[in-house]
Amino acid sequence: MRLDDRRAIVTGGASGIGRATAIGLASLGADVVVTDIDEAGGASVAEQVGGSFAMLDVGDPMAWDRVVSTAGPFDIAFLNAGISTRQGLPPDDGIPIAGLGDEEYRRIMSINVDGVVYGTRAVIAGMIERGAGDIIATASVAGLVPVGMDPIYGLTKHAVVGFVRSVAASLEQPDTPDICISAICPGFTDTNIIGEGARERIGSLGLEIMPAEHIADVVARALDKRVQGAQWVVWPDVEPAAYEWNPAVTMPDPEG
Repeated sequence: MRLDDRRAIVTGGASGIGRATAIGLASLGADVVVTDIDEAGGASVAEQVGGSFAMLDVGDPMAWDRVVSTAGPFDIAFLNAGISTRQGLPPDDGIPIAGLGDEEYRRIMSINVDGVVYGTRAVIAGMIERGAGDIIATASVAGLVPVGMDPIYGLTKHAVVGFVRSVAASLEQPDTPDICISAICPGFTDTNIIGEGARERIGSLGLEIMPAEHIADVVARALDKRVQGAQWVVWPDVEPAAYEWNPAVTMPDPEG
């Protein structure tokens, strides 16, 4: 697959899955716009891939309008920016929701959910005008199974999966543009979301932390296969698969 003459935007592109995917898309010929709130890190990745950098707070709709009007339109949007509430660790005081602060809650909702909704809204207008496009959002296995140690993270990733499936349903109607939307649902991946304590805990459970490059390869596969509304589940030593929603499918347990 080649992506020559296609312009892509990657959110959260300064590190982790975003960085690996920006590099991967550029290697396939795409013109990549790297975005992040980390200006130095994002600009460094943009220079590495021969693309450009744009400062973007994904939870700010006006910032999206600015980026699309100055750096768009886009043929590909990888809506990847995301955070967790406690870097993958359960709280010390038992039930996670009991100690959840309002600011902490609003921040994760703004990035993980608003960022995908605002991003889709901002890029899809140009795709409709041109009659084609691809949108991929980073969800998680935590969007498909319960995650007791971080229920708000699980909430946001379930929201991303539900949003993607619902937008896909609207794009399957007759006489709609050739726009495909899907979600990537990785297991534990080497990103800033996972703190050192969580890494130790994951290792003690005998679980593997996947390299971000593995997820980037699945993003490329999703662009190639274009399965409308799919959840691309990525788990160590398991062939990545594009699931359509089926409650009978047994998903990997992220808590071991």
